[in-house]
Amino acid sequence: MQTKLKFKRGDAHINSYLGGIFTKKDYLSPSYINLSNPKFIEIDGMYYSGLLIVNYLREQDDLILKSIIDSNTNIYISMFYEKQDTYKVIKDLTYNIGNVKVDLEKIGENRQDSEIAAFTYNDAKYIRREMQINNEELYFLYTYIMTFAENTKELEYNLNKIEGLLRSRGILPKKAYFRQEQTYLSCLPLMQNNSDVKEITKRNILTNSLVATYPFISSAIFDETGIFIGENIYNNSLIFIDKFDTNKYKNANMCIFGTSGAGKSFFTKLMILRYALFGLEQYVIDPDREYTNLGKSLGGTVIKLGPSSNTYINVLDIRKESLEDEQSGYLSTKIGKLIGFFKLIFENLKEEEKTILEKAIIKTYNQKGITFSDKSLYKNGKFKTSEDMPILEDLYKNLDKNMQIKLFPFVKGSLSYFNKKTNVKLENKLIIADIYELGEDNLKYAMYVFIEYYWDKVKKDRKVKKAIYLDEIWRLIGVTSNKEVASFIYKIFKTIRKYGGSGIAITQDVSDLFSLDGGTYGKSILNNSSIKVFFNLEEENIKVLEKYTDLSNKEKVEIKSFKRGECLMFVGQEHILTKIKSADFEKEIIGGNQN
Repeated sequence: MQTKLKFKRGDAHINSYLGGIFTKKDYLSPSYINLSNPKFIEIDGMYYSGLLIVNYLREQDDLILKSIIDSNTNIYISMFYEKQDTYKVIKDLTYNIGNVKVDLEKIGENRQDSEIAAFTYNDAKYIRREMQINNEELYFLYTYIMTFAENTKELEYNLNKIEGLLRSRGILPKKAYFRQEQTYLSCLPLMQNNSDVKEITKRNILTNSLVATYPFISSAIFDETGIFIGENIYNNSLIFIDKFDTNKYKNANMCIFGTSGAGKSFFTKLMILRYALFGLEQYVIDPDREYTNLGKSLGGTVIKLGPSSNTYINVLDIRKESLEDEQSGYLSTKIGKLIGFFKLIFENLKEEEKTILEKAIIKTYNQKGITFSDKSLYKNGKFKTSEDMPILEDLYKNLDKNMQIKLFPFVKGSLSYFNKKTNVKLENKLIIADIYELGEDNLKYAMYVFIEYYWDKVKKDRKVKKAIYLDEIWRLIGVTSNKEVASFIYKIFKTIRKYGGSGIAITQDVSDLFSLDGGTYGKSILNNSSIKVFFNLEEENIKVLEKYTDLSNKEKVEIKSFKRGECLMFVGQEHILTKIKSADFEKEIIGGNQN
């Protein structure tokens, strides 16, 4: 049998028992504190020294603490604001204004005293006017800075560095000699403005000027459920982004721009690796064979399409997931997509030729028993498979000779791997489309085929998070493409959010991205991406970007001078200079190096 003992603090005969209990306060307390030196405090082998801010310039045109926050020095900053009684302040100011005016009349030839008194007089009148006319409030401001280091030499260096930066900004600091403990306590998150240092740091400030004391001048992003991206270049804060956080971001789309060798591909592969740990479904278009090794390392599936490949995707396939349950019109939807694809082949199709092509497409499907009735897509209660679908050769036979000439390479020539039935059925969470073998002129055809295939997979289940990576996206929305294809890509970026998806546009040819239809589609994709990442870019590409983004002059200079792995990130409304960071084992998996 156990007896529960109830103790009441304050009982003299019980205190002896409670005194031996190890509390959370004891757990957090340091092992030792050395206060014997007036220049610093030593706590558990770490040295701390403080500065008291005793005066400022009368006028500040920037954030007063910006220089020391940007200095990347170990510091604690504590600021206290005490609101004053407006009626009493105005009353006291009025009394003092009268007294100073009398003093000014009596000073006479003493020029130095005259200037000081004049400043005081004008400042008092200004403060009273602002409080009476503009409803400003008066506050007392107290500022304390504490720096720390592992040895006294480094501590002294930090202290002198901070003091020099403050003085260069017109801020007068005073070393907290013999007041280190009080300054340290005032810098702890205990909301204690110690009376021993309070009076010397008191400075008045109006409400409108409080913004100059705002210490958080470098943007920071830390989404608790996000993946690690890197470090803020300014303040070394860690950056974690959860682009799927619908409460914070309007969508999960991303644009990644940068010259060759700037680090955009490494960053993309790093994201694929880290999202793979979260079980994200990821589909990659790989025109330069950059992602195949990563795919194999992560157990993904690599589909090759080209002369030496034995895996095929039939562009004429109609898949069940291409429409949602409540939608209808399988064949109509497919024809719209195919017109875009065939415009890549036939290029400048006239309206008459477009009509002839559509009739041939309808006839080709009809020959396979597929009509505008969705029921025709079912056989024995099941949706028809790729074996029941026509291939390009079936369409080829229904075209006139002029169109057959253009389609010949895809049916009987060097590109005949497009004239095959689909022989892949992929359920892997990471799929990479290796289209490197197609060559520069033919990449866009394979990109379109795979994007349509990926898009159908994205729509399969809204509850599952997924992402499509479109490397060298300019090929599909640039001048070498057409409006139908570009509209399809734009539709993906506009609607993928509702399917739990993310579209990632990657390119080094920024100017080509905005080359079709006056840049309409490039701009639309950029505007429909909550996250934009700019690595090092050439001057001409920066000039293109500034037309479509709110790049500042400083940011334009920074983008041009970025080192490998450094970038400017637009995350929602935040603009953050970022250094992409990775572990050694991640570099080994990715197969590259990021300095």
